Amino acid sequence: MLRYFCLLSLTLFGFISGPAVAPAVAMDLDVDLSKPDVRLNVSFKGAELLLFGAKDAAGDVIVVVRGPQQNKSVRLREKIAGVWVSTDEVIFGNAPAYYALASSRPIYEILPAAVMKSERIGTDHLDLQIKAKPDGATQQTIQDFTDGLVRIMIRKDLYTNEAGVIELVGKKLFRTDLWFPANVSVGEYTVNTYLIANGVVETKKTSHIQVHKVGIEARVYNFAHEQALIYGILAVIIAVISGWTANAIFKKRA
Repeated sequence: MLRYFCLLSLTLFGFISGPAVAPAVAMDLDVDLSKPDVRLNVSFKGAELLLFGAKDAAGDVIVVVRGPQQNKSVRLREKIAGVWVSTDEVIFGNAPAYYALASSRPIYEILPAAVMKSERIGTDHLDLQIKAKPDGATQQTIQDFTDGLVRIMIRKDLYTNEAGVIELVGKKLFRTDLWFPANVSVGEYTVNTYLIANGVVETKKTSHIQVHKVGIEARVYNFAHEQALIYGILAVIIAVISGWTANAIFKKRA
């Protein structure tokens, strides 16, 4: 009787509790690059890297590449008495040296603006730190200078304000090309790859690309940074000798 009562209790408990719910499985994302680095030398004219990967669930893919943080100065130039002079200036302390974006569909069809802002996706959401600004600068003034910085970097081919294309191959594979121009800066570049479903970031994978100098340029670059004082003195001496030589040649021809 006691055994029957225990079995009945367990059965009733099962009905009350309901069926067991399987735990949610996180969506997985595998990402790789055709090369882990970009090498700069005298003949460097730009480089293209292939990013490819696989996803185990339906959804869109977004890739964001950010270069090392740098101080960037933007000055307002005004014409005073017929002469162009720099007046106001804003210095940004954490501006990426490079910014690129790619997506499998138009970006605003994939993510709401709030998520783009929180993940700093798009040049409208760089979240720049202000190190110096004019006295009395308003929020609109700062925004104007920020827009100016983005325009300058776009002209230099270092920022993109339009997303590149991520090609979806079947239901699981994807690929996109990342372009690094000739004037790209040395340093570590962060590549964030997002798997998006129903406007939500399901998975985020971070990779890194090293951009560095090689050959004679690398030796000169390292010397300039490790022995800055000596490099500066040598640069002045070379400039003086070059100027003296050019002046002597000019006088001889005259």
